Amino acid sequence: MTAQVYVNQIVKKVKCSRKKREEIRRQLLADMEAEIEQGVPLDVVMIRMGEPIAIAEEFNQNLPQQERRQYQRGRIKKAAAVIAVCLAALAFAVYWFLPVGVKFGSSGQFQQAAVEEQAKKVIHMINTGDYDALQAATDVRAQKILTKEVIEDAKRQAGTDWGEFREFGKCYFAEQKLRGSSQAVVQFNASYENIAVTYTLFFNPDLKLSGFYIK
Repeated sequence: MTAQVYVNQIVKKVKCSRKKREEIRRQLLADMEAEIEQGVPLDVVMIRMGEPIAIAEEFNQNLPQQERRQYQRGRIKKAAAVIAVCLAALAFAVYWFLPVGVKFGSSGQFQQAAVEEQAKKVIHMINTGDYDALQAATDVRAQKILTKEVIEDAKRQAGTDWGEFREFGKCYFAEQKLRGSSQAVVQFNASYENIAVTYTLFFNPDLKLSGFYIK
Protein backbone atom coordinates (compact mmCIF):
# COMPACT_ATOMS: atom_id res chain seq x y z
CA MET A 1 0.00 0.00 0.00
CA THR A 2 1.32 3.46 -0.87
CA ALA A 3 1.18 6.47 1.41
CA GLN A 4 -1.35 8.08 -0.93
CA VAL A 5 -3.72 5.09 -0.76
CA TYR A 6 -3.36 4.89 3.01
CA VAL A 7 -4.16 8.57 3.47
CA ASN A 8 -7.08 8.37 1.05
CA GLN A 9 -8.61 5.62 3.18
CA ILE A 10 -8.43 7.93 6.18
CA VAL A 11 -9.65 11.09 4.50
CA LYS A 12 -12.72 9.59 2.85
CA LYS A 13 -14.03 8.64 6.32
CA VAL A 14 -13.56 12.11 7.81
CA LYS A 15 -16.89 13.95 8.03
CA CYS A 16 -15.92 17.49 7.17
CA SER A 17 -15.91 19.99 4.32
CA ARG A 18 -13.90 19.30 1.18
CA LYS A 19 -11.50 22.12 2.03
CA LYS A 20 -10.81 20.68 5.47
CA ARG A 21 -10.45 17.18 4.03
CA GLU A 22 -7.77 18.36 1.63
CA GLU A 23 -6.00 20.13 4.47
CA ILE A 24 -5.95 16.88 6.48
CA ARG A 25 -4.72 14.97 3.44
CA ARG A 26 -1.78 17.33 2.91
CA GLN A 27 -0.84 17.29 6.60
CA LEU A 28 -0.91 13.49 6.87
CA LEU A 29 1.19 13.05 3.73
CA ALA A 30 3.67 15.65 4.95
CA ASP A 31 4.01 13.91 8.34
CA MET A 32 4.53 10.53 6.68
CA GLU A 33 7.10 11.89 4.22
CA ALA A 34 9.01 13.51 7.08
CA GLU A 35 9.35 10.15 8.86
CA ILE A 36 10.28 8.33 5.66
CA GLU A 37 13.02 10.90 5.00
CA GLN A 38 14.41 10.10 8.44
CA GLY A 39 14.75 6.47 7.38
CA VAL A 40 11.61 4.98 8.85
CA PRO A 41 10.10 2.39 6.45
CA LEU A 42 6.62 3.18 5.13
CA ASP A 43 5.05 0.05 6.60
CA VAL A 44 6.42 0.96 10.02
CA VAL A 45 5.02 4.50 9.68
CA MET A 46 1.58 3.10 8.90
CA ILE A 47 1.71 0.66 11.81
CA ARG A 48 2.61 3.50 14.17
CA MET A 49 -0.26 5.64 12.89
CA GLY A 50 -2.83 2.82 13.15
CA GLU A 51 -5.83 1.66 11.18
CA PRO A 52 -7.26 4.27 8.78
CA ILE A 53 -10.79 3.99 10.19
CA ALA A 54 -9.52 4.57 13.75
CA ILE A 55 -7.57 7.66 12.66
CA ALA A 56 -10.60 9.01 10.78
CA GLU A 57 -12.81 8.51 13.83
CA GLU A 58 -10.33 10.44 15.94
CA PHE A 59 -10.45 13.32 13.49
CA ASN A 60 -14.27 13.20 13.52
CA GLN A 61 -14.40 13.43 17.32
CA ASN A 62 -12.17 16.52 17.31
CA LEU A 63 -13.74 18.41 14.42
CA PRO A 64 -15.29 21.82 15.14
CA GLN A 65 -19.08 22.00 15.05
CA GLN A 66 -18.91 24.26 12.01
CA GLU A 67 -17.11 21.54 10.00
CA ARG A 68 -19.76 19.01 10.95
CA ARG A 69 -22.54 21.37 9.81
CA GLN A 70 -20.77 21.97 6.49
CA TYR A 71 -20.43 18.22 6.01
CA GLN A 72 -24.16 17.70 6.62
CA ARG A 73 -25.07 20.53 4.24
CA GLY A 74 -22.84 18.96 1.62
CA ARG A 75 -24.54 15.57 2.03
CA ILE A 76 -27.97 17.20 1.71
CA LYS A 77 -26.95 19.01 -1.49
CA LYS A 78 -25.48 15.83 -2.89
CA ALA A 79 -28.63 13.87 -2.08
CA ALA A 80 -30.78 16.60 -3.65
CA ALA A 81 -28.65 16.47 -6.80
CA VAL A 82 -29.03 12.70 -7.00
CA ILE A 83 -32.81 13.00 -6.55
CA ALA A 84 -32.96 15.67 -9.26
CA VAL A 85 -31.07 13.43 -11.67
CA CYS A 86 -33.33 10.48 -10.84
CA LEU A 87 -36.45 12.57 -11.37
CA ALA A 88 -35.11 13.83 -14.67
CA ALA A 89 -34.33 10.27 -15.73
CA LEU A 90 -37.80 9.16 -14.66
CA ALA A 91 -39.43 12.00 -16.58
CA PHE A 92 -37.44 11.05 -19.67
CA ALA A 93 -38.41 7.39 -19.28
CA VAL A 94 -42.07 8.30 -18.94
CA TYR A 95 -41.83 10.53 -22.00
CA TRP A 96 -39.92 7.90 -23.97
CA PHE A 97 -41.77 4.71 -23.08
CA LEU A 98 -45.32 5.84 -22.38
CA PRO A 99 -47.56 7.13 -25.17
CA VAL A 100 -48.17 10.88 -25.16
CA GLY A 101 -51.23 12.15 -27.01
CA VAL A 102 -50.83 15.17 -29.29
CA LYS A 103 -53.01 16.96 -31.83
CA PHE A 104 -53.41 15.22 -35.17
CA GLY A 105 -51.10 16.69 -37.79
CA SER A 106 -48.68 18.20 -35.27
CA SER A 107 -45.85 15.92 -36.37
CA GLY A 108 -46.33 16.74 -40.05
CA GLN A 109 -46.04 13.03 -40.89
CA PHE A 110 -49.69 12.18 -41.50
CA GLN A 111 -52.44 13.31 -43.85
CA GLN A 112 -55.97 12.78 -42.57
CA ALA A 113 -57.39 11.55 -45.87
CA ALA A 114 -54.61 8.98 -46.30
CA VAL A 115 -54.96 7.71 -42.72
CA GLU A 116 -58.74 7.44 -43.07
CA GLU A 117 -58.44 5.55 -46.35
CA GLN A 118 -55.90 3.12 -44.89
CA ALA A 119 -58.03 2.56 -41.80
CA LYS A 120 -61.05 1.68 -43.94
CA LYS A 121 -58.91 -0.76 -45.95
CA VAL A 122 -57.73 -2.46 -42.76
CA ILE A 123 -61.28 -2.76 -41.43
CA HIS A 124 -62.38 -4.20 -44.79
CA MET A 125 -59.60 -6.82 -44.50
CA ILE A 126 -60.86 -7.71 -41.03
CA ASN A 127 -64.45 -7.89 -42.26
CA THR A 128 -63.56 -10.24 -45.14
CA GLY A 129 -61.02 -12.29 -43.18
CA ASP A 130 -58.21 -11.39 -45.59
CA TYR A 131 -55.46 -11.93 -43.04
CA ASP A 132 -52.67 -12.32 -45.59
CA ALA A 133 -53.36 -8.82 -46.86
CA LEU A 134 -53.69 -7.61 -43.29
CA GLN A 135 -50.27 -9.02 -42.40
CA ALA A 136 -48.77 -7.23 -45.38
CA ALA A 137 -50.38 -3.98 -44.19
CA THR A 138 -49.02 -4.44 -40.65
CA ASP A 139 -45.77 -3.09 -39.23
CA VAL A 140 -43.12 -5.83 -39.06
CA ARG A 141 -42.79 -5.48 -35.29
CA ALA A 142 -46.54 -5.99 -34.85
CA GLN A 143 -47.01 -8.89 -37.27
CA LYS A 144 -46.31 -11.56 -34.65
CA ILE A 145 -48.86 -9.97 -32.34
CA LEU A 146 -51.68 -9.06 -34.72
CA THR A 147 -52.27 -12.59 -35.94
CA LYS A 148 -55.49 -14.08 -37.25
CA GLU A 149 -56.10 -15.79 -33.91
CA VAL A 150 -55.64 -12.58 -31.93
CA ILE A 151 -57.96 -10.58 -34.18
CA GLU A 152 -60.64 -13.27 -34.26
CA ASP A 153 -60.53 -13.46 -30.47
CA ALA A 154 -60.88 -9.67 -30.24
CA LYS A 155 -63.93 -9.85 -32.51
CA ARG A 156 -65.50 -12.57 -30.35
CA GLN A 157 -65.00 -10.41 -27.27
CA ALA A 158 -67.17 -7.74 -28.89
CA GLY A 159 -69.86 -10.17 -30.02
CA THR A 160 -70.35 -13.59 -31.58
CA ASP A 161 -72.82 -12.68 -34.35
CA TRP A 162 -72.00 -9.39 -36.05
CA GLY A 163 -73.85 -9.91 -39.30
CA GLU A 164 -72.95 -8.09 -42.50
CA PHE A 165 -71.12 -4.78 -42.46
CA ARG A 166 -73.37 -1.80 -43.13
CA GLU A 167 -71.57 1.53 -42.83
CA PHE A 168 -68.97 3.65 -41.11
CA GLY A 169 -70.05 6.21 -38.57
CA LYS A 170 -68.09 9.01 -36.95
CA CYS A 171 -64.31 9.07 -37.24
CA TYR A 172 -61.83 10.70 -34.88
CA PHE A 173 -58.12 11.37 -35.40
CA ALA A 174 -55.19 11.99 -33.06
CA GLU A 175 -51.47 11.33 -32.80
CA GLN A 176 -49.30 9.94 -30.07
CA LYS A 177 -45.59 9.77 -29.43
CA LEU A 178 -44.16 6.45 -28.28
CA ARG A 179 -40.41 5.87 -27.75
CA GLY A 180 -39.71 9.03 -29.72
CA SER A 181 -41.77 7.98 -32.76
CA SER A 182 -45.12 9.36 -33.92
CA GLN A 183 -48.19 7.24 -34.56
CA ALA A 184 -51.52 8.18 -36.08
CA VAL A 185 -54.54 7.09 -34.08
CA VAL A 186 -57.89 6.77 -35.82
CA GLN A 187 -61.13 5.73 -34.18
CA PHE A 188 -64.00 4.53 -36.36
CA ASN A 189 -67.53 3.73 -35.36
CA ALA A 190 -68.88 0.96 -37.61
CA SER A 191 -72.30 -0.62 -37.76
CA TYR A 192 -73.14 -4.20 -38.66
CA GLU A 193 -76.45 -5.99 -38.95
CA ASN A 194 -76.47 -7.09 -35.32
CA ILE A 195 -73.92 -4.90 -33.58
CA ALA A 196 -72.16 -1.55 -33.54
CA VAL A 197 -68.44 -1.56 -32.76
CA THR A 198 -65.68 0.99 -32.35
CA TYR A 199 -62.30 0.35 -33.95
CA THR A 200 -59.19 2.11 -32.68
CA LEU A 201 -56.30 1.70 -35.10
CA PHE A 202 -52.68 2.83 -34.81
CA PHE A 203 -50.47 3.53 -37.84
CA ASN A 204 -46.77 4.31 -38.17
CA PRO A 205 -45.59 7.07 -40.56
CA ASP A 206 -45.53 4.49 -43.40
CA LEU A 207 -49.24 3.85 -42.69
CA LYS A 208 -48.50 0.33 -41.53
CA LEU A 209 -50.83 -0.95 -38.82
CA SER A 210 -49.01 -1.02 -35.49
CA GLY A 211 -51.87 -1.79 -33.14
CA PHE A 212 -55.64 -1.93 -32.76
CA TYR A 213 -58.48 -2.82 -30.49
CA ILE A 214 -62.22 -3.28 -30.82
CA LYS A 215 -64.99 -2.52 -28.38
